[in-house]
Formats: sequence, C-alpha cells, structure tokens
Amino acid sequence: MVEKKNGDSELAGVREKSFGLLAQAKKGFELTVRDDQHKFSTLADAARICRSKGGRFRLIDMGKFSLSELEWLGEAGADIYTSDEARPKIEQLDLLRRACYRGRAMVAYFHHGHIPEERSDRANSVAFLSEVGRQGVYLHLSNREKKRDWDALVELASSCRSAGTWLVYYHHGPLDEGAGRVVRSGGWIHLSDRSLPTPGDVSSLSEMIRESSSGGAKFVLHIEEGLAIDVLKDILKAGAFVLFKTPASDFRSRFRELEKRASKKKLDFRAYYLFTTFVP
Repeated sequence: MVEKKNGDSELAGVREKSFGLLAQAKKGFELTVRDDQHKFSTLADAARICRSKGGRFRLIDMGKFSLSELEWLGEAGADIYTSDEARPKIEQLDLLRRACYRGRAMVAYFHHGHIPEERSDRANSVAFLSEVGRQGVYLHLSNREKKRDWDALVELASSCRSAGTWLVYYHHGPLDEGAGRVVRSGGWIHLSDRSLPTPGDVSSLSEMIRESSSGGAKFVLHIEEGLAIDVLKDILKAGAFVLFKTPASDFRSRFRELEKRASKKKLDFRAYYLFTTFVP
C-alpha cells in the first residue's frame, strides 16, 4: 500500500469537492456557493453548466475575488450576492451589473451601513443608494441593527422601480403606514408576525396589503410565533405571501391546509436575499 503525502491528500480533496459541485450543477437546480469555497475556474464552470441546465447559480461575494474575476462569473451566469462590506464602491456595482446582464444574471446588494439622520449626510447616503438602484441592482436593507427612515426607503423604492428592479426591506418592530408607502412605490416588505402583537396591528397590515394589491401585493409575512387561523386566512386573501417557519406537526391540523395553500403562492427569487427561512 502506497502512503499518500499530505499535499496529495489535500489535492485529492479539492478535486473531489470540485467534482461534487460540478455534478450538482449538471442537475440544473438552484445552487448557492460562497466565493471562498472553490477555485475561480471551478465556480465559473459550475455557473455555466448550471445555467445551461435551467438552474440558477448564486455566488455569495465575500470579497475574495477581484472585480474582473467577478465580472467573468457574472458573464458565466452567476447571480452575484454582494454587500457594502465586500463592494463599497458604486463603480464596481455598475460593472458587475453590466457583466451579469450579459450573462442573464443579476446583482443583489445588501446595505448594512448606517444612513445618517442629519439632512446633508443623509442626502448623500440616499443619493448613493438611489444610484445603485437606478443602475439596475436589487437593493436590500434591514432595520434589525440600524434605524431606517420611511421617507428614504420610499425614495429608494422609486429609484429601483425606475430601473426595473426592487428595493427589498426587512422590517423589525412596530409597523406603521410607512410600509404601505414603500410598497406603493415599488418596494417589497418582509416582516415577522412578531411585529403584529395586537389585533389592531393585524388589521392595519391587512388594509395596507389590500391598498397595494392592485400592483401585486409585495408584503411577505414570516410566521414565527403563530397567528389565529382566521387572521392568516384574511392576510392570504388580501394578497400577501405567507411563509411558515415551523410547519404544523399535526397532520390533521386546520393549519395544514392553509400552509399548503400558502405554499402554492411562489415568491420570486429576486424578492429575498438568498434565503426565506429568516428575516435578516
């Protein structure tokens, strides 16, 4: 028996990992991969194969690759999921969007940073993000860690809509009429049922959904704690997307049929950042 050297073992492991990714790509499913998990050449081949088979290849940009390498991946058909932490310069986003357009792919950009409340600083920050939207990039924001202003979100939603893309906003905390304004301006709102502690909050959400339904309701409600079945029926009827974090365990549960009905309403992959299992 010939003993392999450490270098040979590592090389064999890399090859096996690469073959595994390419085998998955050939199935034509949806694949999500970080840029630090494989070599550039392997990712480019996988993206090209996956798209040729009718699947989507989603690359999470952690900043490992150069801009030119990311452009190559975009042209190969990879959807690029990036952020202000990996790509802070607007010129880079514009070049990525052009490359992805050639590859029939798209760029999703998550802005984690602060938007200043001071008028002059806020104007500069909103202007930057508005330009990102006008370039044709799908823009994502959350108020989990940073406060967000409804007026700014309305402006950003309008900027994205003018380019045929969307602002996708993840809301935490009490809900008010600002959410309806964002949706009517073309944006998407994700929120948890934790933002609806009272019957009045539920009624307000249902009314906002109905008011925006003429253009296609763009509210996504994540059920984490649970709502009354009649309330859920009303929200579904109003036109919202309802995603259940934990499916009903009782097969005979009255919620089982409701979950099945909700699952038939498919959410566009561009209306969320990578996964629907949590609210960022």
